[in-house]
Amino acid sequence: MTVVLKDIDIQKRSNNNYSENPPNMYSLNKYREIAKKCISLFAGYPMSSKMIKDEDAIAHVAEHIVWGHLRWKENGGRTLRSYLNQCAIWSIKVWKTKIYQSEKKKTRSLNHTISGDGDVGGSQQYAIIADQKSSEPFDILFNDKKVEAKNIINNSCLTKLQNSCMKQRYLEGKKLREIAETMGVSRQAVNQHITKAINKLRKHHGVCN
Repeated sequence: MTVVLKDIDIQKRSNNNYSENPPNMYSLNKYREIAKKCISLFAGYPMSSKMIKDEDAIAHVAEHIVWGHLRWKENGGRTLRSYLNQCAIWSIKVWKTKIYQSEKKKTRSLNHTISGDGDVGGSQQYAIIADQKSSEPFDILFNDKKVEAKNIINNSCLTKLQNSCMKQRYLEGKKLREIAETMGVSRQAVNQHITKAINKLRKHHGVCN
């Protein structure tokens, strides 16, 4: 495993003269062990278990503990253990933020396979996400209500005015007020035309019984 060390804050680094105050540094394994302990103590469940299994997460925390050790001064008012714990807590928070942002940006293809209990091989996402705007093939072929309504409305028993009102109301989905404005008549007149048309269709074809 390769660990690339970088300072947490270049400004802080410039204010420290590490050559004049060389600390008694630990081995890399020691820093990794400290990182694991801090993750277990401070990361919280379930993030701690995820980070412990992730070598990148451990290296991330260990890296900042190393730089914390370099920055620590014996006369700085804090013990080494306290300061390293604080560095670890800070680095864990940074890691959590990084993971959260990557999860928010994650997108999945409709061909992404979703596995489930008892689902051998899993199901692709497009197969289980319904398209609310689409009709089933059966409905398109055999239950097209608009086609059926159009055939009923285009009946010779209706006047042109009644036919126009019925088409606008039931095929175009217009409100009575909108139909009245289009035809230049009152809303009550449109309602009367539709009522008469329905009565005629009921009488001749048994519709709306």
